[in-house]
Amino acid sequence: MGKFVAHLGGVFIYSEHPKELAEWYTKHLGIEYEYTSEYKAYYTSFFYHEIDAPDTKRYTAWSIMHTDKRPKYKEGKVFTVNYRVHNLDATLSHLRSHHVHIKGQEDHDEGRFAWIEAPEGNTIELWQE
Repeated sequence: MGKFVAHLGGVFIYSEHPKELAEWYTKHLGIEYEYTSEYKAYYTSFFYHEIDAPDTKRYTAWSIMHTDKRPKYKEGKVFTVNYRVHNLDATLSHLRSHHVHIKGQEDHDEGRFAWIEAPEGNTIELWQE
């Protein structure tokens, strides 16, 4: 079996009060956020370099979004982990072969995305940059 997940792409917390939650993280953990009205989100990026490609700058996203931005493929849960994958098509093919239901798939300027659900109901977002 191949390696499908390359890195943690991001963590997305959904909140009815994202501004207050972002202020809490800033006050207590020192995480500084920027705001984007398009996504109603407070976000920051943690940058790193690949070990085998030190000239390639990558980032892990950390966002606090309003609950109305929660993925449409899952109700109720308020936490999503985003995994950066090497090849979304191959990853989805592998998942389907193991009878994992793909909740949805979309293409955006930031890349290609798909959503699945873990056994206990948490949403997983897969992202190919």
